[in-house]
Amino acid sequence: MPSPLAILSHTPAAVWAVLAVLVLLGLRQTRTQRVSAARVGIVPALVGAASLASALHGFAGAGQLLTGACWAAGAASGLVCNRALDLPRRVRANADGSFTLGGSIAPLLLFVGVFMVRYVVNVALAIQPSLACDHAAAAAAAIAYGLPAGLLAARSRKIWATRGRRAALAAA
Repeated sequence: MPSPLAILSHTPAAVWAVLAVLVLLGLRQTRTQRVSAARVGIVPALVGAASLASALHGFAGAGQLLTGACWAAGAASGLVCNRALDLPRRVRANADGSFTLGGSIAPLLLFVGVFMVRYVVNVALAIQPSLACDHAAAAAAAIAYGLPAGLLAARSRKIWATRGRRAALAAA
């Protein structure tokens, strides 16, 4: 098995560039910002589609049904976990349909988490290609891929829900 230093040194520069972009995007979210309703849904949709595609592609030998079901279980777990996490905590619907979000480190942690899952899975598959047909590895990886997608979807759901609360307050 290659050493961690060998793994890191053989990682293409483009992978580190992707990590840098994700960190920068996450750091932007640590400040209060105003976002459109469309933008609220873009990140969860992209992360969800990319993570599901990665799970299905990486573990095609284990079966799409198993991998897809485990990804869905991970996403559902993310939705449920956000009930306890209650993210984002500071969100306000604006009259023009946009939202004001308080700064948080949570998106940064989620973006880096998504990157780490993908990186670790790809390294594991490169070192031991037979994992692509292993049902247990497929299930674990698919759940790990789905969890952040569910957390991001729950975050968007909570943001959109503030629009309904704003309308209810205005009617009262």
